[in-house]
Amino acid sequence: MKNLIFICCILIILFKTGNVLSSNSLFNVNNIEISKEISQNREKLVNKAFLKGFDKLINRLLLEADYRKISNTNLKQIKELISHYQIVSSNEKKDKNKNLKANIFFDKDRIHNFFYKNNILYSDIVNTEVVLFPLLIKEKKYFIYTQNYFYENWNDENDDNLIEYTLPAENIENIQKINSNKNNIYKLKIADFFKEYETENIVFANIDINKNNAEIFLSTRIEGKKINKRLSIDEKNDFNQKEFYNNIISAINNLVRDLIKSENLIDVRTPSFLNVKIKLNNKSNLVKFNNRLKKIDLIDEYYVQQLNKDYVLVKIKYLGKIKKIINKLKDQNLSLKMIEGEWQLNII
Repeated sequence: MKNLIFICCILIILFKTGNVLSSNSLFNVNNIEISKEISQNREKLVNKAFLKGFDKLINRLLLEADYRKISNTNLKQIKELISHYQIVSSNEKKDKNKNLKANIFFDKDRIHNFFYKNNILYSDIVNTEVVLFPLLIKEKKYFIYTQNYFYENWNDENDDNLIEYTLPAENIENIQKINSNKNNIYKLKIADFFKEYETENIVFANIDINKNNAEIFLSTRIEGKKINKRLSIDEKNDFNQKEFYNNIISAINNLVRDLIKSENLIDVRTPSFLNVKIKLNNKSNLVKFNNRLKKIDLIDEYYVQQLNKDYVLVKIKYLGKIKKIINKLKDQNLSLKMIEGEWQLNII
């Protein structure tokens, strides 16, 4: 009888909370600010916020080529992708001369359908850690730490909330490595150069400044994968040196961001399924499981396949790679491990 009551309680929890997940945090764009100098008409300001919010969203999610592909999406289409919005204002009369601020909430299913129709893959990278070292070569002179504009100013010019850059502290051993590889700096072993860092994303940027341009070679390890890239940036006539150098930082940042996105692409056309066993020590376990899963955007829904007093077998529908899902679950204190040929999930 107790077992029957326990199972009934779990079923009530399932039907009450639902197994269709609806978290849209990845598709929210907050604090969109529009100047009231453009117009005092509220509807026009809100429409501007919609356009700006959509631009920020796709710039965050998409590769540069796909961003350009849909960046001219019209207002009518954008409105159809929005579930709701919020004006951030405590007192309209008091704030009438201030800029309008809005939070835009895009509907996950509508966005997925929009990407599907446009044959677009997206990435969910946010606050990804990258360890980067920029080596400056100018007039055949090597500037490693001292008088290296890029090393001294990299994070001052970086306002990208997708990537958090860490620049290695000055290290005599690394100075020696660079000096001993000056004749062929491209063959420097970056894994050895960044050996004290465990992150999967490392970048060694070799920046060679000539009279009118910069030749850049990136030696990287992105998500554990070795990738080398070259790019050339011409100095514009109306740029001073600081503007030119900041343009180089921006170009490298954009390329690194695209490299990381390309290794984390999600195809809405090909969802995956995962069968997991969850041990039920008490009925609150399933409540915690359900609530935490709602916070993971890559998980669409789950289905209960088998239920008894000891465990529940669940099929999870998700997007992306299994490694990413494991990390996302870990962030929500859900430990997923393969044990004796089956996936087992523990609620921490």
